[in-house]
Amino acid sequence: MAITACERPAPPSSAEAAASYNVGDYLQQEIQRLQAEKPNVLKSVQTENKPTETVETSELNWEKELSVFQDANINLPTLQDDFIEERQELPGGIVLTNYRRKEGTGAAVAFLSIRTAPGPRLQQLEAVIQEENMLFYSKRRLTLSTNENGNIASYGVDGVQKLIFGDSLHYRTDANL
Repeated sequence: MAITACERPAPPSSAEAAASYNVGDYLQQEIQRLQAEKPNVLKSVQTENKPTETVETSELNWEKELSVFQDANINLPTLQDDFIEERQELPGGIVLTNYRRKEGTGAAVAFLSIRTAPGPRLQQLEAVIQEENMLFYSKRRLTLSTNENGNIASYGVDGVQKLIFGDSLHYRTDANL
């Protein structure tokens, strides 16, 4: 008598799938490039009930400027099982991969969408980062778009912060290179 078993291969975990495009590595490469090239940036900042402030500059601390996008890096061992992946292949070899946080996990990233062209070359990144505890609530919507070479062309952060005993602060930052 022979016993055989059929085992369905396990789908790759979200961390393995995310490893196909590493947001953290991409950002580090872009930070180095931007620090060397010092491109002109048109940056607008708006906080609740105040007029938009716009400045054009080539003097930015790119490590600090793009640090908020590092928060969207789910390619970390501690986050390996925290996301559900949905992958869609689009015409022209473009791949859209969405990651949604599983209920009950401690990950700050609630949603991450990565659109890549063949290569893979990043075209667009969108993320929602949510953090909450008894004293503090924060929600940020991040967007980042690239040019045809895969270099950052624009980015934005739309967010709200609230301390338990304070008012909410809504803010928006947009930058175009």
